[in-house]
Amino acid sequence: MSTDKRQELIKNLNMQVRYVSANSVMFSQAIADAVGIHPSDNECLDYLVMNGPATAGQLATWTGLTTGAITAMLDRLEKAGFVRREPHPDDRRKVVVVPNLEKINQEIMPYAMPMGAALEKTCEEFSTGGLATILRFLEQANQVSVVVIAKPRKAVKK
Repeated sequence: MSTDKRQELIKNLNMQVRYVSANSVMFSQAIADAVGIHPSDNECLDYLVMNGPATAGQLATWTGLTTGAITAMLDRLEKAGFVRREPHPDDRRKVVVVPNLEKINQEIMPYAMPMGAALEKTCEEFSTGGLATILRFLEQANQVSVVVIAKPRKAVKK
């Protein structure tokens, strides 16, 4: 493959990843609006659904939000019944945030599931090898993203 063709593919791939990012933000906002929570609250719930119960510190690391912002978010989510705080099993100074999966499945998942179904349908167009390549790309892109996201957050804290 020529260098020009490769550069064009990288440029187009970068553009499509930007669209995925923007669409994800808009989708999260739409779901949050539908259930009456903040978009960042919605994303925090998704981290908890994907990773399981976590401490406020872990949520701050995953989201890049300050511990103060996490506390305010957890207060809102707890008041809405989407999470509960429980004593940490190994450290009584900490609490663990536990998602209320029943409420999440009842109130949020009906809005989120059509996207999952649409993406599964899209996967039908790709071979197993192609899907493995896409997965590897996305895993690496997510690892890089976490590092890049931290940079503007550090600049804001100065």
